[in-house]
Amino acid sequence: MFKRISILILVLSTAYCSLAQAKPLLVESFNLRYDNPADGIHAWPNRQALVIEHIRNLSADVIGMQEVLAHQWQGLGAQLPEYGQLGAGRDDGKQAGEFVPILYRKSRLQLIKNGYFWLSETPNQPGSIGWGAHLPRITSWAIFTDKHSQRDFCFFNTHFSHVSDEARQQAAKLLLAQIPLRCDDLPVIATGDFNAQPDDAAYRQLSNSKPLFDTASGQAAEPTYNGFGKTEKAVRIDYIFADKRITAAKYQTHFIVKDGVYISDHFPISVSLDIK
Repeated sequence: MFKRISILILVLSTAYCSLAQAKPLLVESFNLRYDNPADGIHAWPNRQALVIEHIRNLSADVIGMQEVLAHQWQGLGAQLPEYGQLGAGRDDGKQAGEFVPILYRKSRLQLIKNGYFWLSETPNQPGSIGWGAHLPRITSWAIFTDKHSQRDFCFFNTHFSHVSDEARQQAAKLLLAQIPLRCDDLPVIATGDFNAQPDDAAYRQLSNSKPLFDTASGQAAEPTYNGFGKTEKAVRIDYIFADKRITAAKYQTHFIVKDGVYISDHFPISVSLDIK
């Protein structure tokens, strides 16, 4: 009897220590920029190695990307086998058009389920365009188990319209409505290129919402869109939002330019999150 009790205490103590010592989750949002030969020196073949190097060096646990074409997605998968991949083309829900994919470190995260919806009045219709946007916009989502802490969380990755403020506001409303439908009461993380600056309505909708906050709040938050150095005014339009039950630290904007080549026309951002 004493031996059984001792074993039980040891098991419980080990589980408690595992939870207590679980490392924060490192999350990144990264608009990769689609493969456009017109980008010249900054075209994808000149940036690909820089992107791979950054991803390996940062070693984020989960990454939300935007503007990824199928061949870019396949190339990343071939060079980053430590990551699982979730993604679908926005034009048809398969391979056509840009992806807003999710990469997750397989050693840290276990995929429970995932899916996609479109930012439109018909979110389950592949390729649908909503509220004055010029192009289809898709959101990828997933539920993961953190193998370190044994906690589940819900992850969204998205890309809002670049032309319509109405589309961005409606997309923010739709995203907030999808959270309880997909996640039950799980903690939520949302990454993306929201094409909205901090004084825009869509940003305020998300950052002032009941479930979410901007993980850069109270920390240094630099502009993210750089236009390959050609824009007159760099602006902050990429964000990592998180559930208010999550603690954020070490928010960072990664200013990566090598030999005159920008990693993308957006600088990636990352933050360490402690999921309660």
